Amino acid sequence: MNIPKSIVRIFLILPKGQIVAQLRDNIPDIASQGMLSTFGGAVDIGESPKQAAVRELEEETCLQTNYTMEFITTFIHPKTQNNPEIIQENHLFLARVSNFEDIEIKEGVGFVVLRKDVDFRKVNAGEGTQMAWKLLQEYLI
Repeated sequence: MNIPKSIVRIFLILPKGQIVAQLRDNIPDIASQGMLSTFGGAVDIGESPKQAAVRELEEETCLQTNYTMEFITTFIHPKTQNNPEIIQENHLFLARVSNFEDIEIKEGVGFVVLRKDVDFRKVNAGEGTQMAWKLLQEYLI
């Protein structure tokens, strides 16, 4: 499995304040199989994190307009518990979506709409997503 050194993570927020997360595929060799996750992926060579976030959001949700992208923070996270020396820069973004109907899922099996006060430790999500969720909640306070 190719492990990128830098990734973007994107949560969507709807006009009434609900948060949208991705439900991952159950495909071997992908991260967080079958779990709730952020939208996003690797930052390509020569690409800024914001450019990667815009590209990934379009690839995974077909959103091209009707949203604003906000940078929240960058955090470092070990990619795997089995090998904690492999770390990733995680660039966290929030996309404020003006129209729910504009979202068309192209990756994953679907999406989940959540209240922003949900305790992510109680849902099926990887550690990196749980960290991102906690940072998002702090940002939204």
